[in-house]
Amino acid sequence: MKVFKFGGASVKDAQAVRNVADVIKRFCEEELVIVVSAMGKTTNHLEELLQLFFDKGDWKAKLEWIKNFHLEISKDLMEEDEHELYDRIESIFDSIENYLQKAEGKRYAEVYSEIVSQGELLSTRIIREYLNENVRKTTWIDARKYIKTDLNFTDSRVDWDMTKKNLSKKIPSYTKDGMVISQGFIGSNSVGKTTTLGREGSDFSAAIFATCLDAESVTVWKDVPGVMTADPRKMPEAIVIPELRYNDAAEMTYYGASIIHPRTIKPLAQAKIKLYVRPFTEPENIGTVIGKGHAAKHPASFIVKTKQVFIEFGVTDFTFINEKKLSIIFNALDQHNIKVNLMQNSAVSFAICIDKKFDKVERLTESLKDEFDIEVREGLELLTIIGYDDAALGSIYHRNEVILKQKTKKVFHLLYVPEKKHIELTAQKANQK
Repeated sequence: MKVFKFGGASVKDAQAVRNVADVIKRFCEEELVIVVSAMGKTTNHLEELLQLFFDKGDWKAKLEWIKNFHLEISKDLMEEDEHELYDRIESIFDSIENYLQKAEGKRYAEVYSEIVSQGELLSTRIIREYLNENVRKTTWIDARKYIKTDLNFTDSRVDWDMTKKNLSKKIPSYTKDGMVISQGFIGSNSVGKTTTLGREGSDFSAAIFATCLDAESVTVWKDVPGVMTADPRKMPEAIVIPELRYNDAAEMTYYGASIIHPRTIKPLAQAKIKLYVRPFTEPENIGTVIGKGHAAKHPASFIVKTKQVFIEFGVTDFTFINEKKLSIIFNALDQHNIKVNLMQNSAVSFAICIDKKFDKVERLTESLKDEFDIEVREGLELLTIIGYDDAALGSIYHRNEVILKQKTKKVFHLLYVPEKKHIELTAQKANQK
């Protein structure tokens, strides 16, 4: 059995869906589980819809736009004036509207997970119908019935025992009879409410399916030729890394490389399942393989994370930042499920850099305001260079205002205020000299 994952860019319109079908045709004699993201920028649009809802804006107009987007793709694919798929889409959007009309007073995270998950449910319904009519019989399953999580609505943690029990019970029999298509990014908790695994979490979903089903491999089909030394949109000179060890890939994702979701590598490494990152526009291209491998020196990798927040916790009693005070901070970070991207301490303060996500910054600072003097600075960028050398460091453009700089034997970090016009990195040229 193999697990394929197709992201939003690979299913952004009708032609892209046809291309996905062409890719799948190459493997349709194999046992396949296909994990699909929301179409194009649907997740972004659903997030905008939610913002309008909570701001008392015209969210119904936005909902209508999203519905029409999916209906247009469906009608292009089905090429029929009447098809049961159209009624199903209408029904999904009626359910969304009914849910929002009754959502007053619910927590943002709960509403977010319920609404944003609809993107994946829509895309898989549409693609399933197209595959059934043009490739091979496909069984559609709702990932929420199989992937079980804790009670956190966002960035949920997987209940592996229950999830494996659910998946191993039925999915193997489904793949014997055809392909299985399911959603990335979503699950449900013990009381049946929808949860989400984190932004871009469809990669992780594919790893969950593969691990629980003892799959041979996972292939993530992307709009780039493989794992690259930098984002090619920001650094055109970036090159493909043909092979990575699990540890190297995990390190890149930990520091923010967007090519793979950070939680994807661990379960695959533990189960010794290979991960391929391949271009959906060139399916014959092997891309990058991530596995046990051998230690090898790779060109420096450049990773830029936007929407960073710098928080400094200062003592209020003229003492020092000791282990007890650090434990208070870290307990709060754990309680609010916050990952730290960078940290640094002095005698009288402790500083962290974290992502700006949902209301986590506000909840964290509120919980610690009685213990510390807190300063918060938002709108920052974090540059990380893995495997840097003098040439790589020397080729980075000067930043007008650097907040924090850190350097270890292998990793260089620079937290800074971004300029209004994004400055591209040119360090790859230095690495190639």
